Amino acid sequence: MSGRFRLVLALAGAVAVLALVAALVAWWLHRRAGGPGDVEAGGPGATVEVEVDLYFPGEGTSLARERRRMRVPEDAEGRLLALAQAVLGGPRSPSLLAPLPSGVEARGVYLTAGGDAYLDLITAEEGAPPPSGGSTAEMLRVYSLVNSLALNEPRARRVALVWNGVQRETFSGHLDTSRPLAPHPGLVERRR
Repeated sequence: MSGRFRLVLALAGAVAVLALVAALVAWWLHRRAGGPGDVEAGGPGATVEVEVDLYFPGEGTSLARERRRMRVPEDAEGRLLALAQAVLGGPRSPSLLAPLPSGVEARGVYLTAGGDAYLDLITAEEGAPPPSGGSTAEMLRVYSLVNSLALNEPRARRVALVWNGVQRETFSGHLDTSRPLAPHPGLVERRR
């Protein structure tokens, strides 16, 4: 290699390193100025504020709608996970119920290209079964999550609930949960 070619290579390498350092400094200054929670729109981890309808078991045999404004990730799986966490966190209205007992958490969501969302629910107690209950209680628990996810995220057409890493045939012995379920808007009480 000639001396001139080596010099060109060395200069190109130095320019690339300087460009990388400048980009890192600019990113750091942007994050510092915007605060730790601010993310530029469209970038990885970007969030948006949306109005959503969450569905909770109410009195009787229906689900009640609770409207909220939430900041959620722009990506579909992140949005679905945030919705599930909000539902599991319980309603704001004292007349509504959380679908599952405290201690149940959403570990993650996987969304297929066909629109099936797999929500992985976990409990602190390894191998613990889902809460028992009658057919109505089971239906309201399951569809509280299914409706809240599928009716707020257009890319999720159906939702499958996975319990501690296993997709169960049923949660309490009444409703077939071995396959992804479409939302059931008929369970939502009509507003007066």
